[in-house]
Amino acid sequence: MTPEVGVYIHVPFCRKRCPYCAFVLIESDGSLHDRFVEKVCREIRAAAPAARTLYFGGGTPSMLGAAPIRRMIDAVGGRPEEITVECNPEGLQLDGLRDAGVTRITLGIQALDDALLRFLGREHDAEGARRAYREASREFDNICVDLIFGVPGQSIEGWRRTLEEVRAWQPAHVSLYGLTYEKGTPFEKIRDRMPEEGEKAMYEAAMDALAGYHHYEISNWARPGFESRHNRAYWEGRPYLGFGPGAHSYEPPERRWNVANVREYLERGDVVAGRETLTAEQERIERLLVGLRQDVGVELATIPAGLEPFLERAGGRVRLTRAGKCVADTVIAKLV
Repeated sequence: MTPEVGVYIHVPFCRKRCPYCAFVLIESDGSLHDRFVEKVCREIRAAAPAARTLYFGGGTPSMLGAAPIRRMIDAVGGRPEEITVECNPEGLQLDGLRDAGVTRITLGIQALDDALLRFLGREHDAEGARRAYREASREFDNICVDLIFGVPGQSIEGWRRTLEEVRAWQPAHVSLYGLTYEKGTPFEKIRDRMPEEGEKAMYEAAMDALAGYHHYEISNWARPGFESRHNRAYWEGRPYLGFGPGAHSYEPPERRWNVANVREYLERGDVVAGRETLTAEQERIERLLVGLRQDVGVELATIPAGLEPFLERAGGRVRLTRAGKCVADTVIAKLV
């Protein structure tokens, strides 16, 4: 039996691919769902993990429905203290998820502006997002709302209104992500991107709007006690096992990853596409990279000259200041 780990299951199915998305997925008509679930269950039973946490990511895992999700939960050993399922507002399927053991959902709202949602290629509109949150809140107390900022054409005033409305919903958790232009996606070709100063202003607006929430990681805010236990395990360097196409696993000091092609994943016996053994120095750098993204910070003997406005001492450790959070990637790169 594997010691307690975080278990991640990548469900590679969506109704459609958004133009900014580079995740491993296919647009699905449902024909491969049963094969996928059976494959994942076989792999989980072979690995026999005792799961501390369980996270269904994607893709849109909720597309599978409660019964297949329950099958995969039942295949996992142990008693996960947190089971998360990612959902989208369109075609939201919640019936039976709580009875299956799911304790937490993340809802891909992304925006509350119809023009922005169309630009992002989302299938829902703002009212559909509001309706989905109301429906989800009748079933779950632990809901994470995902939002995107830094979208071309997005105004700071509109962003503040979105933040104010979401704050009024009082979700347990909010995750905010700056729009990225991933290689190989249609958005890679967009040249009229929001200036860095605009994104910085939006991030600062979010820190103000979500004051009172625990800003425990650069992109994540939670009501106290509702921090993502699964993601925190990643950031703390604990072992995890990934199932599904493109999923990664980490059993120190080895990291490995599965084949990314969905059909190849379903057809192959051995689905591992590659693996690497991290050196002690690589692991140290990774702990620095992820540690500084968290409010707990890292152990650091001295703050390098020139970084004083961006780093501060707290409880014997070093963490980012408010100014540092706005330029976190730059600060971390200089430290490394």
